[in-house]
Amino acid sequence: MNVYDRFLLMLGIMLLPVSGSAEAKFKIDNKSVVAGEVLNYKATWEFLTIGRARTRIDTNLHKVGSRVCYKIDIEGQTNGAAKLFYLHDQWTSYIDTATITTHKSSRSIREGHYELDEQIHFDAADRKAEVSVYNKKSKAFVLKKIYDTPENIRDVVAGFMVFRLVDLSKYAKGDQFTINGFYEDQGYKINVIYQGKETIKTDRGNIPCYKVRPVVPKNHVFEGKDAVIVWLSADKHKTIVRIRAKMFVGNIWIDLQ
Repeated sequence: MNVYDRFLLMLGIMLLPVSGSAEAKFKIDNKSVVAGEVLNYKATWEFLTIGRARTRIDTNLHKVGSRVCYKIDIEGQTNGAAKLFYLHDQWTSYIDTATITTHKSSRSIREGHYELDEQIHFDAADRKAEVSVYNKKSKAFVLKKIYDTPENIRDVVAGFMVFRLVDLSKYAKGDQFTINGFYEDQGYKINVIYQGKETIKTDRGNIPCYKVRPVVPKNHVFEGKDAVIVWLSADKHKTIVRIRAKMFVGNIWIDLQ
């Protein structure tokens, strides 16, 4: 796993759903989910644009079994300025419209010489995740392993959506909540500290935002436990407007375009 892959993984973990003591304040309001919404982001390192990302909610609803789902796609790609960690990843998730839990997901990973095509089917009743990987020789997806999962499981994409549905207006500066989720074969828990409101200057003008800081565990990518800060628009959509990540190789900024 290269530096950029670890960076994306940590961001994914950071955006996973709330649990524990925050659950009493947490209510899913899927009225704020906008079908057809497309968000474009730019990633910069120091003064260089190193990549772009896009999220898209399909205009149509889809069915997985008997469950009605949103289909959400996320795509991220580095550009020529980031040849040392070339990446082109695509994620697709089918997310329950009522519970915002994941029923099915897939990802296509292209990072340097590394390639992976993977499908995951989630069984909420039995708390299992069935992971299949594409085999080039047989030209078919082959079952890799079945993992145990937490209750109300959400992948990174569903976590990205749920994080935007947290009612941060109920939190006071300094309040904390816990985020958790499942990625590949591991579960994660990270504390998040709400740091109040802040108006930030962007290419779209000044935007009032909620500011949160995940307490990042010791790792080889981020510099310090307060290395990551997220700004979400202080409106009903809570769009992620900016992410700052202080890394050992310098600061990376991800900004809404």
